Amino acid sequence: MTNEPWLYRISCESEKQLTEHMSVPSNGGLKVDFHTHTADDPEETIRYSSRELIDKAQRLGFDAICITNHNAVSADGYLRDYASERDIVLIPGVEIDIRGKHVLVINAREDILKASSFDDLRRLRTPECLVIAPHPYFPGTSSLRGKMWKNIDIFDAIEFSWFYHRYINFNAFAVRMAAKRGLPVIGTSDCHSLSRFGRTYSLVEAEKDAGSIVEAVRAGRVEIVASPLNLIELGMHGVEHLVSVSMGTVKKLFSGGSK
Repeated sequence: MTNEPWLYRISCESEKQLTEHMSVPSNGGLKVDFHTHTADDPEETIRYSSRELIDKAQRLGFDAICITNHNAVSADGYLRDYASERDIVLIPGVEIDIRGKHVLVINAREDILKASSFDDLRRLRTPECLVIAPHPYFPGTSSLRGKMWKNIDIFDAIEFSWFYHRYINFNAFAVRMAAKRGLPVIGTSDCHSLSRFGRTYSLVEAEKDAGSIVEAVRAGRVEIVASPLNLIELGMHGVEHLVSVSMGTVKKLFSGGSK
């Protein structure tokens, strides 16, 4: 077995939905990453700018990306123009804290930042946005776990995270949940380091604009390309993540904390 990318075809009709195939895009879809972070993140210490991320997305042939910094919508007009000049659709997004749990909102408006509870999220979400459950069963207090099931009506899709090994894969629980609820699964890099970007992503069968991409995901026209980490990579990135979380906690304390 190699660690070359594999294509995961997602069909939410049964728990057998997750099958491995060689990484040849079957739908000719748009290459999209729905979960990334940059130096504009107010709660994480990220060492690369939004422009650097967009530049790498261009080099790797991405059609669209979503910058989902914590509790901030960072895709301003300048960045959208910068991305457009490189033939990339920059979709505004946010990874918002809801009662200490992380939730992704794609194609987000600033109003969504007012949400501090799941009921707020129900009230403030719009038909134009996607609400995604990120890394719902991973270790860590920010993972949704049972809160996702309790509020499953809010979610349009569930994330398949880049951080996994063939035999150590917390995504498996998320895939089972998606199968039970008939929800699409999207692949993301949850990029906190440029070396992660492009490791896992989604192929979306849609026109190349934010609205079409959102509708296509909601309709289930999405597949995942993912590369499992080896054990050394898993350990190294795990330590890196712990350091990043610790630095982010310190940053939040000095900035007055989050909601």
